[in-house]
Amino acid sequence: KKKKKSELEKMANLLKKDIKAQYGYDLGISTAAPKKGDILLSLSEADRSIGEEGYYFKADDVLTISAYNYKGLFYGTRTLLQLTEQNKSIPKGVARDYPEFKVRSFVLDVGRKFFRLAFLQDYVKLMSYYKLNDFQIHLNDNAFKKYFNEDWDQTYAAFRLENETYPGLTAKDGSYTKKEFIALQALARDYALRIIPEIDAPAHALAFVKVKPELGSKAYGMDHLDLQHPGSLEMIKNVFSEYLKGPNPVFTGTEVHIGTDEYAKKEAEPFRAFTDQLIEHVQSFGKTVRIWGALTHAAGKTPVRVKNVNMNTWYNGYADPIEMKKLGYPQISTPDGWVYIVPAAGYYYDYLNYKHLYSKWSPLQIGDKRFPAGEPNILGGAFAAWNDIVGNGISEKDVHDRVFPAMQVLAQKMWGGDQTLTTYEVFDAGRKALGEGP
Repeated sequence: KKKKKSELEKMANLLKKDIKAQYGYDLGISTAAPKKGDILLSLSEADRSIGEEGYYFKADDVLTISAYNYKGLFYGTRTLLQLTEQNKSIPKGVARDYPEFKVRSFVLDVGRKFFRLAFLQDYVKLMSYYKLNDFQIHLNDNAFKKYFNEDWDQTYAAFRLENETYPGLTAKDGSYTKKEFIALQALARDYALRIIPEIDAPAHALAFVKVKPELGSKAYGMDHLDLQHPGSLEMIKNVFSEYLKGPNPVFTGTEVHIGTDEYAKKEAEPFRAFTDQLIEHVQSFGKTVRIWGALTHAAGKTPVRVKNVNMNTWYNGYADPIEMKKLGYPQISTPDGWVYIVPAAGYYYDYLNYKHLYSKWSPLQIGDKRFPAGEPNILGGAFAAWNDIVGNGISEKDVHDRVFPAMQVLAQKMWGGDQTLTTYEVFDAGRKALGEGP
């Protein structure tokens, strides 16, 4: 009861703040019996079949939003804000709403392009307005050597989080303090969103090698850790330990992404061993692990643990979705040929194909493989903004110009799957009537 009361108070205060931000109205909060025209928030919904993120929305003389979990109640308030943004009045009736998919995710590469903390805070609120619940922040990466005179020393690389274990690891041109990152995760919890921090190795690893050059691979390039060198796994374990250890860890959520993608095929066995040992290490702190799909590409005999590991399946040549299901990995559908935004790069998409996605894609679609509705192995979907071409003049606002319309379309597909209730043209007109929320 006490928990419910504090959650209701938190939700009422948040909604009050959001209504003020969006419309300028300053509404009062009361625990008295509701009067005509009031908004009633309730966490006493008896219907458990709506799930943790489901809610009832009853428009009568009193507008009642009821759920049995804070997240469901939160999403009901987003529906209220969306409806009032489009219309001055709400027709009477009852809606019973819940998502088809558990994971509704956006991946932002802050490694190759720094985004201010304020941008990430705004994105927490923006994503939650469209009922996305999973914000994966790709914290380290590097540019391509070919754009930097084929010289690794000149090639851009960045790691974006304050780090005390390895002085010099944290990027000097933009980073987040531990305190800031902890606060961002707390803000996300209020907005029914998870932050999934991602630290990527053993490829995409130039930021680590710049600190410890002896760990760079002579065979595959300095953006690959040398998997024969015992120091490689040790360094990455130490980096994760700094953010996971102790009673007040920096990574406060239940799930952490360890990267592990796009390593040289010849090194499949050591790559699998590295992946397995890193999974074990991060799980030893009580976390669920998320990885990029790589185990079809890196086929081999070395076992890679499956329990409490979720996989972004992004390219079927790297991780075949049917094979991954057989192995037992729950999948987050992140197909590069559908949902990868790479600003001004000339490959993948500069702007996604919204009509095509609306008509044809759902998280059940991974590359050219389609799972049947209700497939328990598909946790949900994700789309991504990768900033591959470092220094190409693309600003935060340029990235947002690409991400925002994609978010509107894909949020629809990740919440409702194939249940597109209307044509793309009607949806598109409706989408344009909605802004960025509070």
